[in-house]
Amino acid sequence: MDSGSGGTSHDDNAPVDLFLCHNGADKDWVRHLAEQVESETFDGRPDGRSLRVFFDEWDIDVGENVVLRLNDGLQRARYVGIVLSPDMLKAPWPALEWTDVVAGDPTNRRNRLIPIFFRDGTEKNGERIELPAPFKALHWLDFRQAKQFKSSYQRLIRKLRDKPPTRGRRRRPLASREDPATPIGVIEPDSPAAPDRINEVVLGNLLPVESYPTTIWSAPTGARDAEDIFARIEQPPPFELKGGRLLTFVDLSVRDNVFSPLIDARAVTPAAIQQWRDDPDRMRWFIGLLNRCLHQHLRRLYLKRDDRGRYFFLSDRGNPRKVVNPGDPAREVAAKKTNASTGAEFWVHQAAWLRFQSLGDSLYLLIDPCYVFTADGERPLVGRTVGPLSMQWTGKERNAAILRHVVFWTRFLGRGATKLEFHTGAAPIVLSGIPALARVNRGIDFDHIAVGSLLHQVEDELGRAAANVVLVDPAESDDDEEELAE
Repeated sequence: MDSGSGGTSHDDNAPVDLFLCHNGADKDWVRHLAEQVESETFDGRPDGRSLRVFFDEWDIDVGENVVLRLNDGLQRARYVGIVLSPDMLKAPWPALEWTDVVAGDPTNRRNRLIPIFFRDGTEKNGERIELPAPFKALHWLDFRQAKQFKSSYQRLIRKLRDKPPTRGRRRRPLASREDPATPIGVIEPDSPAAPDRINEVVLGNLLPVESYPTTIWSAPTGARDAEDIFARIEQPPPFELKGGRLLTFVDLSVRDNVFSPLIDARAVTPAAIQQWRDDPDRMRWFIGLLNRCLHQHLRRLYLKRDDRGRYFFLSDRGNPRKVVNPGDPAREVAAKKTNASTGAEFWVHQAAWLRFQSLGDSLYLLIDPCYVFTADGERPLVGRTVGPLSMQWTGKERNAAILRHVVFWTRFLGRGATKLEFHTGAAPIVLSGIPALARVNRGIDFDHIAVGSLLHQVEDELGRAAANVVLVDPAESDDDEEELAE
């Protein structure tokens, strides 16, 4: 029996390295994960035995006894990966699978269970996950964020190859009885090659938040998702839906507020942000609400957000786009380029990851500059080549160039003002227009950058970025690892 382009169907004599216990709500992501795992070999060699996954779509044929096939897969699998999500834990078939393993080894002494944490909230109503035993006590692989995919995936493959965790690198001893010889490459403080003892000020890529609404209002709502809200309110203030309640900075106790038609006004509850600081889940809700305010602000500035969370400048109706911040020269932020080897045309866009985050008791807006490549000025390109090359190019930029990007984005978001304000439906979020500073007592004397002059340096940055891109056929990128990470 053929299972499609992936190869043949189940072989009862073949070893099974991983049985994937999952729910249909997570099926697409699990399928991609299974495909990627089966693209690896047990020993890491190209000609080695391929790793094998038991996945119901491939291993249970039409007309076969489902229970017997599941039992066969569980019995033959060296490891059982439990794809954790609220939907999975409530579904009966996955429960049959993972409880069978737990019943035979309650404390996982044989180390056969591998918890794969995929989602901690439901897709529809944001219901939070409640981990049952034994998952609370087991060390899981965290796939909840796209940026964690690669490191968690490598740990999974290392486990399937039966290799132990890699220990940390050896460092110079600090508590030896005899003073060790100075290792090559370590510069003594008094050496002529050591950094100068001067006071330096280093600019970061975090904008400090100076003030924000201190109360979140919530109320029960019949809205099941954001579309229900937008269907009733054309341009609602930022909001979140969590556990059947609407969260917002808008004072819901005020009669005839904008959300009145959608909430139960008899059960309105205010919560001080200070009371949420010790609750990680509620702090995530708060940060999520701040990012909703940010997203609304950025949409007004004619920026688009791609599937990876990057905000980028759109073309000017199919023409190159330039931005002029007050007092600064014009800067090209979207331009059509041509691949030198193939003649194919594509677009390069100035872009950035922009999001609020908390550090200690303080809040900041993170500005992480990057580039986005599109086919037509709007649709981002995907593939094995575009992503790595764009990141590789960015990593080679000089410090001054990256700082210029951060300063540009800061001035663009605030339209040149010293303070940035984002609307919330209540008191605005106010940020400093000056990135956070770090003071150090070491540096290179006379090596200073005049920040004000950075934006007056004219360089063809989009052209330099485009020179590092090799376009690929979109059909070749269907199984790209970025698709797995989304």
